[in-house]
Amino acid sequence: MTTKSEYSEQEWESLLQTPVLAGSYIIVADISVTAVPRELKGLYKAIVAQDAPTASQELVAAVVADLLQRAENKEKLEQIPYKESQDPRPQMLESLRQSLSILAEKGSPGEKDGFCTWLLNVAEATAEAGREGGFLGIGSVRVSEQEQAALDELKHAFGLA
Repeated sequence: MTTKSEYSEQEWESLLQTPVLAGSYIIVADISVTAVPRELKGLYKAIVAQDAPTASQELVAAVVADLLQRAENKEKLEQIPYKESQDPRPQMLESLRQSLSILAEKGSPGEKDGFCTWLLNVAEATAEAGREGGFLGIGSVRVSEQEQAALDELKHAFGLA
């Protein structure tokens, strides 16, 4: 098991961004004015729940503790620059891949797989938190086709396909 002390400040910052990026990747896949607030709440709840496999529980707990401490201190995470006219998902996916490559170098395969499973759980909880489509809730779905496609992309990027 790796600990925070085994990562440089920049590497740790990169790992801290991963759960937020995973959830945000789902949110921007199918933006809905009514669903976004619920999805953000679902993202937060999923991060705090720390529902991670045993092999990565300590790392996930350290990441969540740091995120909660930053939130309490009203500190923001470093933003990923992107052009507003472009879809941010390719850059988000690349950032996720880079962060996970750091974990792959420093952690065990089981720890990386467990961390990726946790990230996918966060993304799934985000997708399921808000209803998409329909009219006044009639005909809406928990996870839209665009969100499901984004979940599949994340699963593949995390090596969980």
